[in-house]
Amino acid sequence: MKYKVGIVSIVLIFSIFGLSAEEKEKLPDFKLADQKGIVFSSSTAKGNTYFLLGCGFKDIILCRKHGRKIYWKMQTLLKDEDHVIFSAYLNLKNAPSAVFDYILQEKEKDYESILLDKKGTLSSGLAEGKSFLRVYSPKGVLIHKEYFESVDDTKVSELYKLVRSGK
Repeated sequence: MKYKVGIVSIVLIFSIFGLSAEEKEKLPDFKLADQKGIVFSSSTAKGNTYFLLGCGFKDIILCRKHGRKIYWKMQTLLKDEDHVIFSAYLNLKNAPSAVFDYILQEKEKDYESILLDKKGTLSSGLAEGKSFLRVYSPKGVLIHKEYFESVDDTKVSELYKLVRSGK
């Protein structure tokens, strides 16, 4: 009985102070190459608002589509002083060789950089048929996360307001 009361007390203390794992979630530490072999490290994002968009390997086209919409529309809204970095990545852990063949064939096209997560380092939270966006503050703390089946100008404007509110 004494043990149960202790657990309940701890839970109550955490709920009173509003502590949750989500509020403390930090930018994951990673180092990934894109389809052209250029390596990006999460430490590069520190000091900037960081948009990290991810998809499973089955959703490569969806990820490109959502990433382009967010990135290009956001470029019309942002100013130099906003200090925002964008990355998109594909979880390629357990991907069949056909996926790697497709990426290799598309490598020479003028597509935006997409990080290739071959070990599944960033796979946590991904859902099939959706892109997964996480936005981190300049201090590397998660400030927003959301799943997308589609992205429109209204959604990008909401994300822009999130960037501006962090100033």
